[in-house]
Amino acid sequence: MREKDRQVPLTIVLGTGRCGSTMLSDLVNEHPGALSLSEFFACLDPGVFPVGTLDGPAFWKLLGTPRLKPNVLMTHGVTVPEYRYPIGSGRYAAGEVPAISLMTLPPLTGDPDGLYDRIRTEVISWRPAPVSHQYLRLFSWWAFSSGRDVVVERSGASLRFLPELLTRFPAARFVHMYRDGPDSAMSMSRHPLFRLGVMIGDMRAELGVDPYRNPDPRHTELLPERLRPFAPYSLDAAALAGTDIPLVRFGDMWSRATGALRHLAGLSAERLLHLSYDAVMTDPEPQLTTFGHFAGLAEPEVWAARVAGKVDRKRAGAASRLSAGQAEELRLACAPGTRRLTGLLDGTAAAAL
Repeated sequence: MREKDRQVPLTIVLGTGRCGSTMLSDLVNEHPGALSLSEFFACLDPGVFPVGTLDGPAFWKLLGTPRLKPNVLMTHGVTVPEYRYPIGSGRYAAGEVPAISLMTLPPLTGDPDGLYDRIRTEVISWRPAPVSHQYLRLFSWWAFSSGRDVVVERSGASLRFLPELLTRFPAARFVHMYRDGPDSAMSMSRHPLFRLGVMIGDMRAELGVDPYRNPDPRHTELLPERLRPFAPYSLDAAALAGTDIPLVRFGDMWSRATGALRHLAGLSAERLLHLSYDAVMTDPEPQLTTFGHFAGLAEPEVWAARVAGKVDRKRAGAASRLSAGQAEELRLACAPGTRRLTGLLDGTAAAAL
């Protein structure tokens, strides 16, 4: 077996979204032995886990085909911090950015187009295999070719992928990064993707489908006027940023995301690490050291000491600035998720609720 065909250890970071995992991914990217794949699975959604086998050209199509939602947002001038492709200096214009070029490649290189081409050259001739095998082969080749010995994948709101991840990557380790529910919900309320997510839920209730997964220009006319500014063919960036969305909607969103936590119950300590965002904010170095040991990073203490100062500790406690009434409403909206999270961390049956 060629060295680059050996499976490199894989750690997958899980979270509800707005739980600090982007920060963690950026810190991991500063370790010389780690291949930090930020938003890899999220970039490929929808369609990230197709059934059957894929040969090289089909796998490349999965990796490269632009996804509708991010390209619509970029075309309409919506600023999403995680979208890091260099529009204006890169090869692709807004509306045409390939899936893995959107968020995963730019943090790794100053030439994401060149890396994109190198990946294509490698995978296009691969023999047919299930997509999980192709992903692992890609990760190992990528790590080998860049001189890295571990892979850490991290996607925002990745708990939605959890059942598939557990099934398809039985040897992977998982880091569950979690944050206080009301604080996460507050952060979601300010982020365009989560704001759009709330409106997509409302549009799905009207149309019976997600218009970003089943696009049709007729959807705009079928929607009530209040929802038309959020449809793919009539998106209004100002409306997305300025529409008043009650905080409890984001509390509900966070709480629903925690429903996937039941799949972690019973996973061994060798495969699962719980990492508290608030603990990282309070005392980053020991928390990052623990993560580094778990993920197999070389000299984790050295890495943690070097990057701990880059943790923005002012981000903690976002919900503490709410009025008493708002805080109570948000707490109640998050309560089901809080019970699930507490049950999982305590090892009680509440995690299955």
